[in-house]
Amino acid sequence: MGESAKRGYRWDHTMWITHGIINCMNSPASALLPIFKTEAQARILAWLLLNPERELPISHLGEAAGLSQPGTLREVSRLVEAGLLAERRIGNTRMVRAETNSPYFEPLSNILTRTHGPVTLVPNALDQVPGVDRVILVGSWAARYSGEPGPTPKDLDIVVVGEPDRRTLRAANRALEIKLGLPVHITTVAESDWRARQTGFLKQINELPHVVLD
Repeated sequence: MGESAKRGYRWDHTMWITHGIINCMNSPASALLPIFKTEAQARILAWLLLNPERELPISHLGEAAGLSQPGTLREVSRLVEAGLLAERRIGNTRMVRAETNSPYFEPLSNILTRTHGPVTLVPNALDQVPGVDRVILVGSWAARYSGEPGPTPKDLDIVVVGEPDRRTLRAANRALEIKLGLPVHITTVAESDWRARQTGFLKQINELPHVVLD
């Protein structure tokens, strides 16, 4: 990932989710937006529709959605049959991407940006900020994403660990608010404080649902 990898901030197809890992045999409906049959289905769609240039093997989608290989195959097959995803084969590998010609592509993308967009869009935005070591999503959005029931999140809370360039971080914050259609609150924490985790706020992160983008 170029400079971001040198900074120690890494984002690829792997999402390290500390709470709410999906049961691969009985994936529940999305707590962020229950119109999706399963949370795994919503994550797969968000992972591809919000990055329409992306084409991935099914195994990578399983890691993103927290599903086993059989579970991922089932979900992807349903979405391909529905015309929301397109696939092609390279040897024995099934490559999958968003079907941008679908009449549902644009409206679904808009919905997914608001509900599941932070997991994709936050790393994309903060990757451009020098000094970011890691990013943690906390608060009500992280709770819904982790499967806890509750009202629709009204904002997004982010903890940035490192020594980010303040001006660039403010610009990224504004861009995220426009893109997500939500107020975005970013709290910065020094790496030494993150490792020690002595304050009540940092201790609380481990005790409550949160999503680590590392």
